[in-house]
Amino acid sequence: MDALDTDPRSSTTRRVAQVLLALGGDEPWLGVTDLARRLGLGKAVVHRILQQLVGTGLVRHDEASRRYALGPAAVALGRSARRRSELVEATAPLLAHLAQVTGETTTLAARVGHGRVYVDQVESSQHIRIAIRIGEHQALTNGASGLSILAFLPSADVDLALSVPVPRFTPRTVVDPAAIRDRLAEIRARGWASTSSERVPHSSSIAAPVLDAGGEAVGSLSVAYLDSRFPDEDVPEVAALVTAAARRAGDRLAALRQAPPEPPARLS
Repeated sequence: MDALDTDPRSSTTRRVAQVLLALGGDEPWLGVTDLARRLGLGKAVVHRILQQLVGTGLVRHDEASRRYALGPAAVALGRSARRRSELVEATAPLLAHLAQVTGETTTLAARVGHGRVYVDQVESSQHIRIAIRIGEHQALTNGASGLSILAFLPSADVDLALSVPVPRFTPRTVVDPAAIRDRLAEIRARGWASTSSERVPHSSSIAAPVLDAGGEAVGSLSVAYLDSRFPDEDVPEVAALVTAAARRAGDRLAALRQAPPEPPARLS
């Protein structure tokens, strides 16, 4: 038995990852013996991992050949990861430029179902600044980032997003579905969203959607700042910068998605 199979530092998670990566190589269909030999693991260990992965849909099994391949759940994860990677790549220089010209924190949120996840940010250089947690998940019904995405989704998605109670973070949080629908109509008309002290007291945000080729929002760019730093009369100017950056991000994203995919890396 290989040292990998007995080393206590080699966790189950690592072994599962090794099996998935092996199935993602040049040969899509592999048997237990093939995988065990390539990974230096016992056949019983590999078989147990494969059975667990088949149960989750990450791996599928062909009874006739007794071989395994990546399943539909793994394919969906790969597509989701590629979409988010493309979104970050398309927006990174624009996010940095937006932070430079506004002097405030800029963020990128990706749409995930009827929610959003922060996937990138450039923090303000000011001593007191707004910052978010990468990977933080929020509903689309709150915050400028969420509302700017929700406003550019099909009506069926809006209905589903508003079918659950909207969490109230501060006394200024808008939770009434009818009022939120009115806001969404306004956001669609002007192309950007703004909130003030609705999630965090004394903080504001201006966000614009990043649209795909079909005009549906896949994410949003935002500038987050303390209320005291931008008077109301400055908001339209900042909104114009955010909207222009988001529109450019959509163009860059479309160009990335039209480019042919790179060939998969070979396993060593």
